[in-house]
Amino acid sequence: MSGQSNDRLFCWEQIAATNRLFRVSRVFAPANCADKLLPLYALFSAIEQIGSTLSDPDVANGKLNWWRQECLHRDLADSQHPVLKELHRTGAAGDLRPDTVGDLLDGAAARLSARAPADVEALKKICIELFRPQLQLELSVSGLSEPMPGISAALMARNGMLQLLRESGRKTEQGGYWWVPLNMMARHGVGREEIIREPESKAVNRLFSDILGDDFLWISTTDDPAMLSKTELTHARHLFSISGLYERKLGRLRDSVPAGLDRELNRIGPSDVLAAWNGARKSG
Repeated sequence: MSGQSNDRLFCWEQIAATNRLFRVSRVFAPANCADKLLPLYALFSAIEQIGSTLSDPDVANGKLNWWRQECLHRDLADSQHPVLKELHRTGAAGDLRPDTVGDLLDGAAARLSARAPADVEALKKICIELFRPQLQLELSVSGLSEPMPGISAALMARNGMLQLLRESGRKTEQGGYWWVPLNMMARHGVGREEIIREPESKAVNRLFSDILGDDFLWISTTDDPAMLSKTELTHARHLFSISGLYERKLGRLRDSVPAGLDRELNRIGPSDVLAAWNGARKSG
């Protein structure tokens, strides 16, 4: 197997560790974007894994600093890391703004010691800021720019929320659900330790159903593709596709989180392919 093939395989392995839905959504990406999106999502996955699998914040910050040095203070053409080599080979590296990559790494570092939000509105802001640099980087490698009309704050909040759920699903300590709003836990009489130790309890189930419910517009607020040009719609096809998958997953998780988190996030069936296709249809 060639070095290039090994690098691509490594990228797929990274993505499989956090976000198997990408294997479905990438099918709908325009041909000129698909190759670039693979190492980009592998980069997202590698950074996500640092915060969700390492319990020692010093070790996690050390790994984030390594990525910072490789991505921001060295020429990516000189890197020997498979993800960065593939970013360079596909040309995606030239599309990435250093300040946005810095925002991505800063956000991951901030989540290592983040404080719990007071309410759902504060949680939504966390989710939006989590996803914003990923959105900007995807738009860049797709030949688009931000801000982009038609991309709603609700889409950003939902996509960020799904990542928080993924990260928590890989943690076994109390900090895994640091983002659950304080007022919601008080309303349902649930503590973070109970979320970890008794994920199937009725109180925990009601708490998550409440957080993810339609009343807070995670699901019901839609985007407006009509505001985009035909070229923009084509280039944004993957973004709409994977966002459609995320929206469906949040709807299905509403009544099973956190007990059914891993099972649902790792399950890919015909209905998921349909959700990805419906999302891609927004691009015409």
